[in-house]
Amino acid sequence: MPKPRGRGTSAEPKRTVKASNGRARAQPHATGIVRGRAEEAPPVALRERAERPVSSRARPRGATKTVPPPVERAAERRAPPRKRAAEQVRPAPPKRRARGVKVDEVSEVDDEAPVPPRPPELDWDDSPTGDAAAALARRWAARGEELSRMLAAHGAALHEHRADLKEGRFVWLAPSGRVSAEANARLLCSWSRATSVLAMAWAEPLLHDAGIGPIDGMPAEQDDIDEEGAWQTAMAAADACGAAYLYRVATPQAWYFLALDAPTFSPERDSFHPGAPVGLVLRAIAEVREAIASRAEPADVVRDRLCALGDSLFHQARYAYRETDWVARLDRTGTCLTHLAKRIPRVSFSAVAAGQRVDEWLERDLAVELLDALSLIEDEWSLFS
Repeated sequence: MPKPRGRGTSAEPKRTVKASNGRARAQPHATGIVRGRAEEAPPVALRERAERPVSSRARPRGATKTVPPPVERAAERRAPPRKRAAEQVRPAPPKRRARGVKVDEVSEVDDEAPVPPRPPELDWDDSPTGDAAAALARRWAARGEELSRMLAAHGAALHEHRADLKEGRFVWLAPSGRVSAEANARLLCSWSRATSVLAMAWAEPLLHDAGIGPIDGMPAEQDDIDEEGAWQTAMAAADACGAAYLYRVATPQAWYFLALDAPTFSPERDSFHPGAPVGLVLRAIAEVREAIASRAEPADVVRDRLCALGDSLFHQARYAYRETDWVARLDRTGTCLTHLAKRIPRVSFSAVAAGQRVDEWLERDLAVELLDALSLIEDEWSLFS
């Protein structure tokens, strides 16, 4: 007799599942269902899965995570995947033009305001361009280089030079004493190192016969002239008198600028005997004596004059008049002038300690002593004139 069905009862007896090795046997129908669902997944779901953002664990090191604004994120979630991909690659639609209307393409340059044309720049200055002083210096520098090349070609570039302005002769002497080159010489001007005074040749009391004549527009004397100004004046004078070359003879006392013409390397006289230095010594002493008597120069300038004149006489004794009878006389006069220069005190503590009166100008008693000493030297040299 069949048993009635009720809660907790079943029509068929329960099947006992035998466990194998402690594991339950997999049901074959469950596996089939899972496989069927995976194979029948729609392509949209697969694309959604592929388009999901990579998690932070799978993101490569160093990459930054860009978070869009909340409004854009909400719009992306609402829009389907195909529409979002199409919006990312869809270009902006071109602007439509009205029919029958022709639009010219205008560049950014055309949009700017037109620039009025500039008026032509006219130069009404007809004066020559360039510095005349610089052109003068270049011209005479080129002539000086030409003379140096000529002397070097004949082996006389390093020879000593001598000048005898009374005869108008300028020579280069070889070490043996023979004249290697000769040129005609004229005095242009002289520049004093102590007083910075430039005197032209026609203003020299003793050398005006051996120099050039007056030049229009050029003063006979100029004060406060530096070395560059002396060169400029000498070059202008050489241009005016038509000199071929310009040569400077430097002495401890002054610079003498000479105009040289007709240089030759086959001189008629092979020897050179300098003239007597009487005229130069008397001229220099007369200038110093006049400066002291007029009291027109400070004590420092007078001292520098005496020192420069003494050094110049020493230089002439060792250079131009060596091995002549004038060496001893030049040395003695130079020594006397050096001692006279030391009589003028300098502004120093030793002078104050010695009780010497130091002033900007010479005292009367000291000026009289210097004038008497210079008069004796002048009388001695006047015997040979």
